[in-house]
Amino acid sequence: MRRAGYQQLFDGTGVPTFILDADGVIIEWNNALADLTGVSREDALGHEHASEHFYPDGRRADTLADKVLQEPERAHLEFGVEQRDPSCNRYGDTSTMVDRHGDEKHIDFSATPLYDGDELIGVIEVVVDQTEIVTERDRTADLVTEITATADEISGGDLTARAHHDDAFAVLDDDLLAVIDAVNDMANSLETLTGRVTAQTSEMQASVDETSAAADEIAGNVAEQHDLLEDAVGEMQSFAAGMEEVAAQADEVDTAASAAQTAVSEGLEAGDDAREATADVVAIGDDLLEHVEALGSKMDEIEQVVDVIADVADETNLLALNANIEAARAGESGDGFAVVANHVKDLADETQSHTDDITASLEALHAQSETTTATVERSHERIEQADARLEDVHGSLAVIDDSVDEAASGISEVARVIDDQSASVEELTATIETVRDRSEESEAAADRIVGATDQQEQTIDGLVARVEELQTDTE
Repeated sequence: MRRAGYQQLFDGTGVPTFILDADGVIIEWNNALADLTGVSREDALGHEHASEHFYPDGRRADTLADKVLQEPERAHLEFGVEQRDPSCNRYGDTSTMVDRHGDEKHIDFSATPLYDGDELIGVIEVVVDQTEIVTERDRTADLVTEITATADEISGGDLTARAHHDDAFAVLDDDLLAVIDAVNDMANSLETLTGRVTAQTSEMQASVDETSAAADEIAGNVAEQHDLLEDAVGEMQSFAAGMEEVAAQADEVDTAASAAQTAVSEGLEAGDDAREATADVVAIGDDLLEHVEALGSKMDEIEQVVDVIADVADETNLLALNANIEAARAGESGDGFAVVANHVKDLADETQSHTDDITASLEALHAQSETTTATVERSHERIEQADARLEDVHGSLAVIDDSVDEAASGISEVARVIDDQSASVEELTATIETVRDRSEESEAAADRIVGATDQQEQTIDGLVARVEELQTDTE
């Protein structure tokens, strides 16, 4: 029972612990140490080399407990270990090991000799896994290094520098990690502020440059204005004289416009006469066309009569031929009748000849009548076109008449206005002379503005040089 209670207490400490006897043999090995090394208590008890359980490669080395067994009073002097409590000769040391999962562990060893009176009976060694502490310490150091480097870059003028959240920093406390955000927030604010200063400085520089350029331009403009005003005074004086001449010419133009108005009125009257004459010609052409068409009808009737006469002549000739035949049958008693028949035949032949001539003449006259009709029709069309053109001309003349009336009125008004402007020009000349005098004062003021803007520009250039030493993302 006593033995079982001791073992439960030994395991209940929760701190990896083992005990060596005076010969260096393992006599105790608690569960916490078994979890750390992966070596069970049953396998560890009785083993003479505890180091083999701490190093997976099985190498043998003296543990801190072995060193204390060898020199319980002088281990710190003989082996260079730390003497943590001289009153009980407790010694300490640190090292690294690989646990059963293959992970590297940072271990703190603490060994204390055990006595039975004055006799050394063994040594107890406490093995403390400080991996988390060491890792947190190293990560804290890395965090400090990261923040320090970032701060140095910012203080050196690089406002784009930021502290980075390394995955290894996850082991650190949130309050420590908040330092990174605080530093980055500060850098962001500083960069934003500097960016605003840079932007405002740039705007100010641009404004000053623009002001300086404007001042120079104003000075140049004032000087130029002064020269122009000098010229303007002379020009206005010449202009006043010219206005008087223009007024006289305007009167002449007014007279000419009146004459043009009269000429247009006469043109309108002549156009009316031409339209009336054209109407008469159109009427005459219509009559002529009707007469020519009537003549054609008459010639058609004559042709019909000639055709009848030709038929009669043919019949008469046939009868004369028959009479001669009968006279021949009658013998001598028919000689007189034969003479008459021959005479009738001669007349019929002559009638037929004249009928042929009349027919040929009628055909020629008919052809000429058709040509005349076509010519009259073309003339009639041309006359109608001329009448339309005269109508257009008459309309244009009417528009011109209105325009000339309006122009004549405008010219009369212009002549009146020119007279009024001549008086205004004289007043304007006096005003320009006054402005010329004022421009001399403006020129002096512009020189003072130029001097002030030059001084301001030098100040801004100095500020811009300082701001440009800071590096931001906008660069």
